[in-house]
Amino acid sequence: MKTVINPTYSVLSSFISNIPTTFDQEGELVFTARNQLKSYTVEGVDVIVKRYKRPHLINRIVYTFFRPSKAKRAYEYALRLLELDINTPMPIAYIEQNSFGLLSYSFFISIYEKDYSDIRELMIGTQTDDTLLQHLAQYIAHFHSKGILHFDMSPGNILYKKENDNYLFTLIDINRMHFSHSISKTDRYKSFKRLSENKSVLTRIATLYAAAAQLNESESVERINYYCTEF
Repeated sequence: MKTVINPTYSVLSSFISNIPTTFDQEGELVFTARNQLKSYTVEGVDVIVKRYKRPHLINRIVYTFFRPSKAKRAYEYALRLLELDINTPMPIAYIEQNSFGLLSYSFFISIYEKDYSDIRELMIGTQTDDTLLQHLAQYIAHFHSKGILHFDMSPGNILYKKENDNYLFTLIDINRMHFSHSISKTDRYKSFKRLSENKSVLTRIATLYAAAAQLNESESVERINYYCTEF
């Protein structure tokens, strides 16, 4: 078993080392599907642990020998985002558990930012808040301008909270990202494909995004709607 712990959170070492053994019995279940998320409070720290689904055999080989595990990527990408001044929950550790020499389960541990909400209702149109949409478009343009592509930019993976008159955002589920010096317009537009299926919401956010990213408005609206429809 491989365990990497952020030195800032070495006080949690005992808790972290026991996660593969205690995960099924302890913690409060937050989400379960392919992967499972559980929350804990340890040494006064709110923590969330994500256990990734056990890969099938071919991917067990790939993640053992050829490609970083999802947990390792989530941990390292979080550190990189924070270095670029893009908010994401502070990474605490990751664990890779092996069986018969191949990756079995992997775990990503981070701070649990419980005061943030997702943007699902905003993206389906049941929540109307044009100011929030404008801040969201500016936020996406901002991390795009830093060469960051989130390949799973879905409504559940961008969280926000309001502080006074300002909106703060944070990115989660970040194991599928790309970092570069610049991003093409096509890749920018394609990155919206998971964000919304509501055409009026997409058209509005595409308009706001074009202004924030200094792109042609009609082209942005057309291409973002096209890629979302194609998806």
